[in-house]
Amino acid sequence: MSRAKQQVDQHLIDREGQALLRRKLPRHWVLREYPPDYGLDFVLELFSEGKPDDQGRMRYETLGEHVFIQLKTIADPQIAPLQLFARSNVEKAMEVLRRDDLVGEVDTYRFPLETPELVTIERMGIGVPVLLVIADLANDRCSFVCVNDYIDKILIPRHEDYRVKASRTIHVPIRNEIGSDAGQIALRWYAKRPKLMAAFQRFTFQFSELGYAFETDGFDAMARYFLRRILPYDFWDDVEMWQPIAWWADALRKYDAEGGVVLFKGPNGEATPAESPEEAEYFRRLNILELWRCLSLLPKTYEDICREWFLPTALSEMTSAPEPEAAAPAAPAS
Repeated sequence: MSRAKQQVDQHLIDREGQALLRRKLPRHWVLREYPPDYGLDFVLELFSEGKPDDQGRMRYETLGEHVFIQLKTIADPQIAPLQLFARSNVEKAMEVLRRDDLVGEVDTYRFPLETPELVTIERMGIGVPVLLVIADLANDRCSFVCVNDYIDKILIPRHEDYRVKASRTIHVPIRNEIGSDAGQIALRWYAKRPKLMAAFQRFTFQFSELGYAFETDGFDAMARYFLRRILPYDFWDDVEMWQPIAWWADALRKYDAEGGVVLFKGPNGEATPAESPEEAEYFRRLNILELWRCLSLLPKTYEDICREWFLPTALSEMTSAPEPEAAAPAAPAS
């Protein structure tokens, strides 16, 4: 008799991994399958914390924030520490590791990804993050790394051409755990990327245009219009993991409320003195232009530093690693 279709153990393991991932995510976030599968398994949509309506029913508002997920399930994980050495700025030149400067170690899963999968994600660009999630059935844990950033910040600067091999081993830090405080911050951070990058584009455009208009009668009207375009962004009070966003949100609101902002200050913190009304007007405009210059610098810092957050690199270890838990106090001597 002919055999019917069969399933293998890996099918069962994969289903268990999907169930584990859904269980670890906040229950009000929505995980959708993304068929057909060309390297992307799911899209995750984030929602705000619930608020009760007039009848006391909880309501969750979509944030318009999404990440793609590539899920790999393992029943017998191989975990080992990865040494993190200081290195050169990989946005300016190929990676040069300083083997005499060990910054730290991080426990990671080692998982090979086929090069066509990596190339597909590289072609997508960095606008919407793709997360490789390892569902570890043995330890009831899901950990992740951003593949777009891993390619840009590790594979490309480390290899003359990472594509020459059939696959590359990806190191996924265990501490990027879904359901943990650090993992929750990282997921929220990645999901905000499209909003931030769209805002960066507008900031740089606006700064350039204000520079052209600096000495014209239309400067104030243009600055006020630009302010009206960017002040409603919903991320100003929701990116606590990157403090500059809150700094410039405060400055923009001050400008909105008072018609000016003081960024250039004297030696004692006072507003820059002016000896004439013309000079006072010049410094008023200069402070407004400086505010937009600072906004236009955010994408530089984001590219240079923030995109290494949560990766297995030395810079990430110094800038985004969770604080170690304090050791329990020793028992008193008897």
